[in-house]
Amino acid sequence: MPRIVVCAALFLAVSFVQSPAAQSEGPRFEVVSIKPAPQPTPETIRAGTSRIAYNVNGARVQISGYALLGLLSRAFRVELRQVDMSRISLAGSGYFEIQATLSGGATPEQVPEMLQAMLVERFKLAYHRETREYQMSVLTVGKSGMKLPRLPDGTRAASTSNRLPDGTTRMTQTGNVASLFPVMNSFGGLQMVDETGLDGIYTWVQDLPPPTAGMSYQDAVQDGFKAMIEAAGLKLETRKVPKETIVVDHLEKMPTEN
Repeated sequence: MPRIVVCAALFLAVSFVQSPAAQSEGPRFEVVSIKPAPQPTPETIRAGTSRIAYNVNGARVQISGYALLGLLSRAFRVELRQVDMSRISLAGSGYFEIQATLSGGATPEQVPEMLQAMLVERFKLAYHRETREYQMSVLTVGKSGMKLPRLPDGTRAASTSNRLPDGTTRMTQTGNVASLFPVMNSFGGLQMVDETGLDGIYTWVQDLPPPTAGMSYQDAVQDGFKAMIEAAGLKLETRKVPKETIVVDHLEKMPTEN
């Protein structure tokens, strides 16, 4: 019996932590060039000496101003905090500019998988996946139901911003529920999970009053967002949610030569 238990444990370990070769299987860029890039700052971006970009134009891919953590986040389609790099040291690692070409038959939707293969091949990435709990802001439909009228399918996304006489900034956005998350996560400091089950297109109106004394811009954005979702008949609550985590076991600071 002990021998059977040991063999089972070994099997689980092998199936859980894949070899680098197995992890690089999947679509690949036809051609890829990786060069060091300056760290983007507000000053260098304004001066045009550095930039942050993630563009796919036809068969050409351009990624600029990303550090390894950002590349991993993009490659695995997870948030930055869902990448655990505590097992390695990347002191002295920098930012990169990537120019790549899609292989024949590949689609822009496959770029993250191609980034995974690139990180394995060029940065010797080795990793495994775990499920961990994260404190999240969960969006659900309130007891009264969705109050916003659903727009016709195919309505184009749009966004406008106007300053009202009292100094309030009114932001009007047409899109689905998920379209709200980038702004709320980036500027409102919220980590959002959508459990509304709503797949329609709506027009959302958010008023951002000027921050009062002692209130930060992020707090003002959060308050405006919470008022907007309440007016729409939705509810925001904080709870722990299980999410996939990419645990990095090995990663080189610099890529192999182009």
